Amino acid sequence: MTETTELSITSVAVDSVYLILQNIFSTFIGVLGYAYMARAITQEEMGVIAGVTMLCSLIQTGVDLGMCSSIAKFISEDIGRGLEYSKRVVSALTLRLALVLIVALQIVIFSTHLSKALFETPAYSEVLTLASIDVVFLSISSLLNSVLWGLGRLKKMAIYGISSTTVRWISITLFLFSGYRLIGVMYGWLIGDSTLLTILAMSTLKHINFSKNIMNESIKLLPSMLRFSLPIYFGSMVSLLYTWYDKALILLFLPIQQLGMYNVAYKAFSVFVAIASSLGSSLLPYYGVMYGKNDHKAISEGVRRASRYTTLAIFPLASGLATVAKPVITLFAGVQYSEAWSVLAILSAFGLVYGILPSFSSLLLVYGKTKNILLLDAASVFVSLAFLPLLWQLNLIGLAVMRGLTLIVSFILSYYYTSKIVKMNIDRNVALKALISSIIMAAIVSMLQQTLQNNLLFPLYVITGAIIYLVLVRVLKCLGKEDAQLIKAIIGERAAKIAVKILNI
Repeated sequence: MTETTELSITSVAVDSVYLILQNIFSTFIGVLGYAYMARAITQEEMGVIAGVTMLCSLIQTGVDLGMCSSIAKFISEDIGRGLEYSKRVVSALTLRLALVLIVALQIVIFSTHLSKALFETPAYSEVLTLASIDVVFLSISSLLNSVLWGLGRLKKMAIYGISSTTVRWISITLFLFSGYRLIGVMYGWLIGDSTLLTILAMSTLKHINFSKNIMNESIKLLPSMLRFSLPIYFGSMVSLLYTWYDKALILLFLPIQQLGMYNVAYKAFSVFVAIASSLGSSLLPYYGVMYGKNDHKAISEGVRRASRYTTLAIFPLASGLATVAKPVITLFAGVQYSEAWSVLAILSAFGLVYGILPSFSSLLLVYGKTKNILLLDAASVFVSLAFLPLLWQLNLIGLAVMRGLTLIVSFILSYYYTSKIVKMNIDRNVALKALISSIIMAAIVSMLQQTLQNNLLFPLYVITGAIIYLVLVRVLKCLGKEDAQLIKAIIGERAAKIAVKILNI
């Protein structure tokens, strides 16, 4: 049993690499496109994009009813128990289509009024109309992507994500270059997201049985799925408030240019969050199958192995991003957004919690503790409200501190509730070594920045930080023989031999 578990964990870790590579590649494409967009349109138009994105997120969450999260759990659990999962997919897909089409139609009809309400002008009604069409593509795609997630097809998820992101940003850039401005951005959204929907539909639906018997069972199954999903849905709505409340507060209390400024900083931070989330997402299929087999020891061992690699990967990323925040913002969006570097630095410092969180973030869902998930999301919002005065006193910096504090509280509560249902076997020894290495690395890179005072030397800072961190990992012996198999699985036997010598395993 132990050997099987080890191999499964290794397979999960290898799959997570695909998702991480997707985020890195998508980030590279996105950074290039976003940098050009930030220079091609005004700060006010950047604020409008942030507002439209917020509306699209609200619609997606509103029509989701918690299904995207629960469908992945249901599928992986059914696989572990040897059951047919097609009826669950058909049930969720039918409901999603009906809801999103109704909502999108309302946005089209009332686009002028909505534009006035959000942006105090009817000029952006066409933008909202195009966004309503795009949200239909996104909503169906997210559900189909969750099906792949539950099936454990993480490599396909990564490939499809890279393809659609590339198409999206190339389209946006070409339209902006042709002078289409905001409308061009929306055209790019439509082309990229319709591409993703097409690929996902071709790949996913062939695994689903659409027989008449399955269709009848899917209708009967819908009430029970909704009963499970509704707490997740309410949690998602609260989580959406938590995700977007900072931007909503800027719209209420600060100029829209400040929203564009904050959105640039948060966009850079979200790249880091996406990498951390990839690690957590890759574990859900494995945890779901083990839960279906009632193998709780394997889940606890999975947490231990996963925490080793999440801390080693995320701690240096968070520390490094906090250290080089100023050159990142300047090179990413231009000198006009350079003041946002402090926001990125603060968010990245609090982002250290993502070094441990991904190793167990999906377990509450796997164990069906949907009410606890709702409570966690609600607690984040309440903490945010408690620290609301920071916004009035410190503006964007106060907002970043407020979001960071809610992240800490959410992490603590998540760890507490998860530890009540499964043994939390975090590898504290490796976590401490990774944290010490990351802090030392960040301190040296910071001194180098202060000495050279040149944002264009950003690649030098990154290379220097990477070398220092690898040396410290070697000196502190953060990796052992059990990790050699994983390295071999990821980069191949020849490259693994070199890596093992460099890391002193």
